[in-house]
Amino acid sequence: MMLSTAPRAVQQTSRLWPVATLLFALAGCATKEASTPLPNTIAREGLTIQQSLPADLPDESSRLPGSQFVLISTDNVAGLLMPVPFVAEAVAGALNQHEANALARRYASVDPYAIVSTAMQGSPLLRSGSSVVLHPLAFLVDCSDARYRVALTARLESGAWKGSYMVHLPTTYKHATLAAGEADAIAPMRTEMAAAAVILRRLIEQDARGELTRPLYTADVGSLHLACSTVSGVLSAKLIRSIHTDVVEEGSDYVVVRMAGKLTDSGPLGGLMFGLHYLRKDQLDTFRRN
Repeated sequence: MMLSTAPRAVQQTSRLWPVATLLFALAGCATKEASTPLPNTIAREGLTIQQSLPADLPDESSRLPGSQFVLISTDNVAGLLMPVPFVAEAVAGALNQHEANALARRYASVDPYAIVSTAMQGSPLLRSGSSVVLHPLAFLVDCSDARYRVALTARLESGAWKGSYMVHLPTTYKHATLAAGEADAIAPMRTEMAAAAVILRRLIEQDARGELTRPLYTADVGSLHLACSTVSGVLSAKLIRSIHTDVVEEGSDYVVVRMAGKLTDSGPLGGLMFGLHYLRKDQLDTFRRN
């Protein structure tokens, strides 16, 4: 048997390179894109709601057939293709349309497009025929703590500008409960999503009026609702943070933050971080004012 002659410190350092690289990426270097306020032109031209998904989605994500739900297994970032029942069922729908349709029907009453459209009724931003498109969707994120987290999202596109507005729902779900489409999962999800859609409209309209342009202060922010997967079994999700993040609004029990990221990255590498986020303070694992 051949033994390694490399010093132990060198071996340990080489194993830590992936972690160091990830931390470097999360620090905002290299490929991260700044999230910027909604352009003034959109406030003048208005927007239209479209029942479709945007082209730029997090890597390794899967659409639940016939819906505006997008499933994300954040473990894919580390190359860990873990068998997740809910994701597996959605992917299997490509081969078994009957099963895919059955799964979609379980969540038919939780329709992000219909819920956001209802909340946006009467908004001064809605204009028929506008070239500015709002895509309503909901991310279902598989996390390392064996829970799913849900984020109602509005993705806006206007030429080269892209915006993401995300309200993170309070309830988390066990894998089996969510996969089975039980009433205990559907009822609270529908109720919370309707409330989130009202907040989503407020954020978009505030941004259009320029009310969320100047940060109140900056903070280092970490939450399992933003990044919830351990990386290579080494780096805890609670150590993944967005540093020097703009805090643009704060209430007694929530904050609104604007984060950099990259829409096509997966999991903790920025695919969920990019954009404007409404987070309850009890959803924050780290919140350190700079």
